Amino acid sequence: MLKKTLTWIINFAIASALVIVATASPVSAQETTAGTDGDNGTGSVSEPGKIRIDLRGAGHVQSISGLSVNPASFDVGLLIMGESASKQVTLSHTGGPEAEPIMINEATLIGANPDEFSTSFGGFTTLQPGDTVNVVVTLNPTYPGKKSAALRLTIEGATNPYSLFASGEARYPLTSDLTTPSNPLNLGQVALGGTIVKQLTLENEGQAGAPYINVSDIILGGDNPAAFDMQFSPMTLAPGETKQVNIGFGSNAEGTKTATVEVVHDGNNQNVELMLEGQVVNPNGVPTNFTTKTLAGVTLDKPTSLQFGPDGKLYVAEGDGLIKVLNVTRAGNGNYSGSVAQTISSVKNVKNHDDDGDVNNSLNTRLITGLLVTGTAAAPVIWVASSDPRQGGGGGTPNGGGSQQPNDKNLDTNSGILHKLTKNGGGWLKQDVVRGLPRSEENHVPNGLLMKDGKILLVTGGHTNEGAPSFRFVKIPEYALSAAVLEIDVNAIGGGTYDLPTLDDEDRPGVNDANDPFGGNDGKNQAKLVAGGPVQIYSTGYRNAYDIAMTPNGMLYTVDNGSNSDWGSPPSGCSNNYIAFGGSNFPDNLHLVTKGSYGGHPNPTRGSKNNKFNGSNPQSPIEVSANPEECTFKAPGQDGALTTIGGSTNGLTAYRASNFSGAMYGDLVTAGFGGKKILRINLSTDGTTVLSKDTLVANLPEAPLDVWAQGDGEVFPGTIWSVTYYDDIVTILEPSDY
Repeated sequence: MLKKTLTWIINFAIASALVIVATASPVSAQETTAGTDGDNGTGSVSEPGKIRIDLRGAGHVQSISGLSVNPASFDVGLLIMGESASKQVTLSHTGGPEAEPIMINEATLIGANPDEFSTSFGGFTTLQPGDTVNVVVTLNPTYPGKKSAALRLTIEGATNPYSLFASGEARYPLTSDLTTPSNPLNLGQVALGGTIVKQLTLENEGQAGAPYINVSDIILGGDNPAAFDMQFSPMTLAPGETKQVNIGFGSNAEGTKTATVEVVHDGNNQNVELMLEGQVVNPNGVPTNFTTKTLAGVTLDKPTSLQFGPDGKLYVAEGDGLIKVLNVTRAGNGNYSGSVAQTISSVKNVKNHDDDGDVNNSLNTRLITGLLVTGTAAAPVIWVASSDPRQGGGGGTPNGGGSQQPNDKNLDTNSGILHKLTKNGGGWLKQDVVRGLPRSEENHVPNGLLMKDGKILLVTGGHTNEGAPSFRFVKIPEYALSAAVLEIDVNAIGGGTYDLPTLDDEDRPGVNDANDPFGGNDGKNQAKLVAGGPVQIYSTGYRNAYDIAMTPNGMLYTVDNGSNSDWGSPPSGCSNNYIAFGGSNFPDNLHLVTKGSYGGHPNPTRGSKNNKFNGSNPQSPIEVSANPEECTFKAPGQDGALTTIGGSTNGLTAYRASNFSGAMYGDLVTAGFGGKKILRINLSTDGTTVLSKDTLVANLPEAPLDVWAQGDGEVFPGTIWSVTYYDDIVTILEPSDY
């Protein structure tokens, strides 16, 4: 057997010195020893009472050449209790033909957990040059934790054995239990005949790597199951995931209602059972009181719209095109303060044009009157409606006094744009989604918007007082896309910009007019209503609806501003003939908005294709069927409105909180600009009838323009927020049962 000898000299001058202690009689302090400074000449050093002797020698370590172990160590990984894992290791003699054989004697498992490892190899094997032998080591854990052991091989002729190291880990199987945090689940109070919606939270409590849980059914039982509506479809929960199931609660009978719930699932635990309870009360006995507070710490400039986003921040649009993102905190009853987290200027910086399409570089603002925040807390998305910041119109008198020249600001009547702002790190990316929307010479512009079924519904103001071009509206007619609720398929548009196709303007050379789609040119270059395009008509007949709202049951509503005397008349026949003055004062009116519905304000351009533009090349902007119903003026109260409201009424929102025993849930809340008040409109259960109108608060600062209400589960639930345009503040209505 090949042997290798390693020799070294070991100097034990200090640590390995042999110390002999004299015990017979101590050496006196005067005794001396041979050598210098205590050195006796041999390298040993003596001290009083001790003799130190250096030892020197040679040692021999025998190791084996040619033994290969592959792998030299291994880890079988994580095992579930009850499982086992094996690893094959190859022992090889890699020496040349003349090399001596390697004799492996005993093979023994040692280390921290030798009893949990086993091996097929018992040792006592001789390897000739070129020979191999396979050794299998198995971990079969008997309790959880980290495991380690070594297979020690005793080699004939070797000073030390060879050790093959093995490791692993074991744990009990992961399980997933389905839980719900509340049992019983109290849904609170609901008004008699009304409905509220609360959430049942389900959670998969398994840790990462545990099984998914499939929830297949939810079964209602108990005393009053008919009072509860489980809005459920089968779902799957990943480990650690929570999901919510909506529960509708309501009854036509007063009193406490209870029901049992069984959640059927395939998790580790049994089906989850819990109790539902709630109380149905007479709404006449439930007062709806609010206190009015002002948001402190924030400076605004002519705010026009507001909404809380999914991130809990308050988004406020200003009249010059800025959007301010506010952090809001509540430090007790009615004590609200805010700070500006971000100011977004990308909409304000959009270029403006004159009505002939030329760029107007003297303008450096945009008018924002519509704001919608969607997305998620991590990725909010802002949708904005903006237009030319100028306002013309007005002036003149029917009897000929005063200025008889229309107040024409040459503003761009095609200046409306739908923008999309997407959060990008600390900033926002702006996309102009649709350009060329109509905007009147007065202040009737693209206004409120919401998302329904993945599409944007956008309200566009009218260009006339009662349908006919008039002096105070600077003589322009209704356009193909004015005075309507538009339906915009933003998914079809995608990440680009849809420039609305326009008429061929006779005042600009070429078919494709310069700077299209901008510059409406009093209708000669207006956007067309084309078949199959991403911008379509959803509902028509709205003179100047400022906002649109959707209640929890999915129904849509808008409040339209009524006409004014001497600002213009209904159309003559179905024409766009100019009628200088005329018209009547009519109240604002609340409409239930459905697809294809007509709210009573005429648009002869859509009513008849005989209304053409560009005398040298007459064209109708309507490329779909005309709608003759839009030739007829219907006075508020006779136009299908659910109710009328005195004074300018603009912002509109749905109350989605269960405060006051749910008495206001699903009602509408609107901002009374002229009356400096916030109104509640109490709707019937089916949403088709107004049961009552009440003033929630009055004598607000000048003047509430937009309004937003927070729902259950949102920050500051049950509160109502309003921007006051002239006094530049945010007003908060806090419910008495907050």
